[in-house]
Amino acid sequence: MVNLSDAVSLLRAQRKELSDQLDAVDKALAALGEPRGVPGARPEGNPQKAAGQTATDVVPTKLKPPRTLSDEHRHALTEGRRKAHQSKEVAAGRAREMSDPRPGLASASSADGRRPRLVKQTKR
Repeated sequence: MVNLSDAVSLLRAQRKELSDQLDAVDKALAALGEPRGVPGARPEGNPQKAAGQTATDVVPTKLKPPRTLSDEHRHALTEGRRKAHQSKEVAAGRAREMSDPRPGLASASSADGRRPRLVKQTKR
């Protein structure tokens, strides 16, 4: 069986050691000049006066509303994903290359400056 007097004396020794360490920490904080607004600092004296020292002003922040995509932009994104997926499938050999959605002459102001796909042949 455990001797209780030994256990009690051991616990008291540990308590004294921890108390000495806490006193050393308090002295070090006092020597460093602990700032007033630090949370966790134990104010000494009048608690109402100390409460006024630790209070800080809270500045409200304005939140921007969440950004939403327009319908045109959302449609363009889904179209781009679809085309990218289709081109990967074609490159892997699992699908055929898609033709242009509107057959016929290309618009006069094509993006890459190419000639139209269908050109009218003149008689010789």
